[in-house]
Amino acid sequence: MRKVSVFVIATFLACPIFAANETREQKRLDTCAQVFGEILDIPDGIPKDLLNQAECVIVIPTVLKFAIGIGGDFGRGAITCRTGEHF
Repeated sequence: MRKVSVFVIATFLACPIFAANETREQKRLDTCAQVFGEILDIPDGIPKDLLNQAECVIVIPTVLKFAIGIGGDFGRGAITCRTGEHF
């Protein structure tokens, strides 16, 4: 009985970790949608014909770049593709 109660308590304590992960991903998707909307609102932005022909769109709202001898960059975003029978 003690093992079962420890397992149940551990499970309830771990639930906020999973919830925090979902909210972080949701915030990232919201930021990507906002950035993509701003790009579409620019008059000289992405041509509509090019966007209509694209199979995939990648939005990375923030990219960190660094270089000391050897450079690198890091960013997270979202990708969406038109696949399947009905896109």
